[in-house]
Amino acid sequence: MKPIPFNKSSKQGNEIKYIEQAIANGHLSGDGTFTYKCNELLENELGIRKSLLTTSCTHALEMTAILLDIQDGDEVIVPSYTFVSTVNAFLLHGAKPVFIDIHSDTLNMDETLLEGLITKNTKAIIPMHYAGVGCEMDSIMQIANKHNIPVIEDNAHGLFGRYKGRYLGTFGTFSTQSFHDTKNFSCGEGGALLINDEKFIERARIIREKGTNRHRFIRGEVDKYTWVDIGSSFIL
Repeated sequence: MKPIPFNKSSKQGNEIKYIEQAIANGHLSGDGTFTYKCNELLENELGIRKSLLTTSCTHALEMTAILLDIQDGDEVIVPSYTFVSTVNAFLLHGAKPVFIDIHSDTLNMDETLLEGLITKNTKAIIPMHYAGVGCEMDSIMQIANKHNIPVIEDNAHGLFGRYKGRYLGTFGTFSTQSFHDTKNFSCGEGGALLINDEKFIERARIIREKGTNRHRFIRGEVDKYTWVDIGSSFIL
């Protein structure tokens, strides 16, 4: 019996040409020409404040945990049906996952149960748009804003999907994207952190660049770059 492939990568025909261009440019590490093109496309098309390409959606989620200063004893509300990265990113920082049940039709979090799970320790609400179908973001954002809790949209499945005419990934403080081989838009591995709150952008750049202010050096704002914060190698 011939096995059925789990997925087949989409190919548009220009991949080899672009790889050759990257080699010719002499820049194959992160934040090259094509990284900037992708970030610009996401910012312009989605209307978000900042896109930062990352090595995976998992790493983008880990960046949000650092940006929100998640600590031992903090709680994050996550759907009971999701990929492990949605939870692991916060467990790594000592957070307690609070699982919320899902709708039987969409498999997205049941927003009617959300307010009953919020405590004084709740530091984030993380809806995951399963299979590109949007969660009930009106209700989720209303509850989150009422309690002043940041929302992180796990939008690994939902790039360019919409909820009531608005792009998924543009509602919360942050959203994360996946460009894994199994996704509609793929680079093999890869992801993006989308930031909708200006106050987080500068630190996100630092965390993404191993805790250094190298982005300022590249822009000519400092004569050398230095270690200024925690971080890791999250750059794609």
